[in-house]
Amino acid sequence: MYGPYSFINVFGGREEMDVASHSRRNMVEFAVTVRIVHKLFQAWNKSKEKLSIGVTSPYAAQVVAIQDKLRLENHEKVSVTVKSIDGFQGGEEDIIIVSTVRSNNDGSIGFFSSPQNTNVALTRARHCLWILGNERTLMSRNSVWRAIVCDSRDRQCFFSADEDGDLVEAIINVKKDLDQLEDLLHGESIVFKNARWKEFGSSKDLANI
Repeated sequence: MYGPYSFINVFGGREEMDVASHSRRNMVEFAVTVRIVHKLFQAWNKSKEKLSIGVTSPYAAQVVAIQDKLRLENHEKVSVTVKSIDGFQGGEEDIIIVSTVRSNNDGSIGFFSSPQNTNVALTRARHCLWILGNERTLMSRNSVWRAIVCDSRDRQCFFSADEDGDLVEAIINVKKDLDQLEDLLHGESIVFKNARWKEFGSSKDLANI
């Protein structure tokens, strides 16, 4: 999942409009992004080399949420830059994490419907590019993102967040905080089908895990 290129399907997310900024955010993708950055902090703890991480999203509300969470966290050998897609034009980082945010039933992808905007997002990484997104939404229409998801599958670079126990934990925790655990209690939920807590029958049961 954490090789040179990955599309990571993030389940259970909801895109929502931030009232203050009139911009979209997806708190499940937010939680997954922050957990991946923390995993990089841990993995790089014994390294003698420096690492630069770029986190980007087309939506200001998502960028601000991630910035606020990571702003006070320092690491001697790891630098983290969180910017909008536009803010990353002309810049590069060793690892780029893209949070696409959009998660809806009609396949609307907004900013990413532009191939030019998509091109900027996908060309900022020196070594590793990890895309976080909702497969169903991004595949719903015949856009460049349908081609990207299909290509990641063809190249065996398509992964699901439930393949990493740390990411599953992050998703459960944020859904609990948002009082949205019922989203994970239907038969099609990837985490519901695979996690040990599928035997539980209600969000109240899940809250006690």
